[in-house]
Amino acid sequence: MQALQLSNFGASNLSLVANALPEPQEHEVVVRLEAASLNPRDSQIIAGQFTTAVDFPLVPLSDGAGTVTAVGAAVSRFSVGDSVTTLFFPNWHSGEATAGERAISTGLEVPGAAREIGIFHEDSLARSAPHLSAAEAACYPCAGLTAWSALFDKSCVTEGSWVLVQGTGGVATMGIQLAKAAGAKVIVISSSNDKLAKAQGLGADHLINYLENPEWGQQAFELSGHGVDAVLEIGGTATLENSLNAIRHGGHINIIGYMAGIEMGITVFPLIIKNANFHGIGTGNRDSYESLMSFVADHRLHPPIHQRFRMNELQRALNVLDNESPFGKVVIDIAET
Repeated sequence: MQALQLSNFGASNLSLVANALPEPQEHEVVVRLEAASLNPRDSQIIAGQFTTAVDFPLVPLSDGAGTVTAVGAAVSRFSVGDSVTTLFFPNWHSGEATAGERAISTGLEVPGAAREIGIFHEDSLARSAPHLSAAEAACYPCAGLTAWSALFDKSCVTEGSWVLVQGTGGVATMGIQLAKAAGAKVIVISSSNDKLAKAQGLGADHLINYLENPEWGQQAFELSGHGVDAVLEIGGTATLENSLNAIRHGGHINIIGYMAGIEMGITVFPLIIKNANFHGIGTGNRDSYESLMSFVADHRLHPPIHQRFRMNELQRALNVLDNESPFGKVVIDIAET
């Protein structure tokens, strides 16, 4: 079987190699991987910007989807023919994570999804929603679960809630779809009117171009009538003040990204006045992922895919992810090398 391996930091050090496939042990599952999706963390790992603690050679990419082709003698969670995805944290199954449950992540401490065949412990996989293609299913393990954890596990979004989504990347577009399917009202901010129009196509109720209205937090507060219930906070330093202005008393700000800076850059007083809830979101556990897949299946959701590439085009795909501000997800078709 073929796999993409990173021999050193830098995308130029990615190469296709042939790897032997061992027999699955009692609790292991063999998966024919058909697709993977890219996250900013994948690009940072490959570039050496995420951590220097990498055991080379590394098979990158955390998010993959495929079909079970064989199972070990003691496997009970899956059967041959099941459609499955990887888990971002394969050892984090339920509840809050201990250090050990988050110490191992797919595509860094253990081999990732950029390979044709993988062997996984049965506990480190989850079933895909049955209506999804492999390319669609591969979009959910990181971005989808991050949005789900923020909106439902932390912010308790339900019918009638107001949600503010920053941007139109992978987590943001997932957040729009999930919130709308739950019956929430969704406000989306972006600097691109074209992307705002696409967000409206996903169900967004209100659109704000933040270049045209730098006080978008106050506008979101007024649109919702009482302040929004939850924010998907992607920006970081430059956006937190507006996010605080946008939320209701007791509202939730889910800190997912830091595209505009890593410092908090706020004083304590506004937090106290708003009785604000800040949540740092680092994907989530397997139980939440399985709840996400059930919800996606019930509502027949399909994630927006910006562009698809073959596995031997991963460098091109990374360039799109890093430089073109994709609407939705960038996907690798593994079978098409």
